[in-house]
Amino acid sequence: MSKLFFILPILFLFIACEKVVNSGNFPIYSKYPTQLNTEWEYNTIMLFEYYDSTGNIDSSSVMDLGHTICKITNINDSIGNFSKLILFEEYDVATPTNIHKTWYVNADSGLYSIAYSNPGSSQIVIPKQHLKSFEYFIQTVKSIGVAPAFYFGLSNSNQVSDSIQFYTYPRKVLVYPLKIGSRWIELIEPFYRERIVRTTEIINCNGKDYNTYKIESEGDFKVIFNDYINLTDGLIKREILIDSVAIISPISPDPQGYYKFGSISNLVRVLKPER
Repeated sequence: MSKLFFILPILFLFIACEKVVNSGNFPIYSKYPTQLNTEWEYNTIMLFEYYDSTGNIDSSSVMDLGHTICKITNINDSIGNFSKLILFEEYDVATPTNIHKTWYVNADSGLYSIAYSNPGSSQIVIPKQHLKSFEYFIQTVKSIGVAPAFYFGLSNSNQVSDSIQFYTYPRKVLVYPLKIGSRWIELIEPFYRERIVRTTEIINCNGKDYNTYKIESEGDFKVIFNDYINLTDGLIKREILIDSVAIISPISPDPQGYYKFGSISNLVRVLKPER
C-alpha cells in the first residue's frame, strides 16, 4: 500500500504537467493514431537459426504464433484519480478472453504508458539470454504484445488478471515530433532502456507500402527491439532479435547448443471507424 501512495503523487504531478503542454497547437496527425474503435490485426512468426560447432548456421525453423488483435476501446477512461486516458486492449485470436490492457496519455511531448493489467505476470521481467528451457523461452516471447508499449510476461499460471499496475515513472513510448535522430529514455525501472529513431523505411505488408520510422532500442541487455511506426496507421512491424542464445537442458547447466532468434510481427489489417 505504501508503494501505491508513493506512485500516485508522481502520476498526479505528471498528468498535471502534460495538461500544460497539451496546448492544442501540436497537430493530431503528427501523433500516434488513437481514434476510438481503431483495430489492428497482426501475425507473428518466430525464426530460429541454429549454429553448429564451428559457429556457422546449419539449420533453421519457423514457428507461426498466430494472430493478435489490438483495439482502442476507450479514449476518455479513468483509473482512480486519473482521467482522459486512452485504453488499448490486446488479445490473441486463439484466446480472446485473455485480454491485456494498457492506459496511455497522448501528450504534445510524446506517447506515455501510465498503467497496465494482465501482461502475463504481476511484474515486467528482464529478458534473459540463458533460459530454463526452450519451451520457457517460447512462452516468454509469446507474451510480448503488439500494443505501442510492448511488455514481457511469464506463463499464464502467473497472471494477475484483475490487478492494475502503475509504472513508477510514466513510460515514454514515443517522443514528438518523430524525426530521425530523436532519442529518449523509455524505461528506468525495472531496467534502463533508451530508444532512438534511426531512419525511415518503406515496409510492405500484404501488398501495401507504408512509410515508417524505424525506432531501435539501446539498453543493458543484448536484445534488439525494432518498431516500424507510421503516423497514419500506427505500428506496422515489430522485430525482436537475439543472437547466440544458449539452449539449456533441464537436467544440466551446460549449453546444449546456440541459436539466433527473431520474432517478427507484421500488420495484417487495420480497421478505422468512419468519421
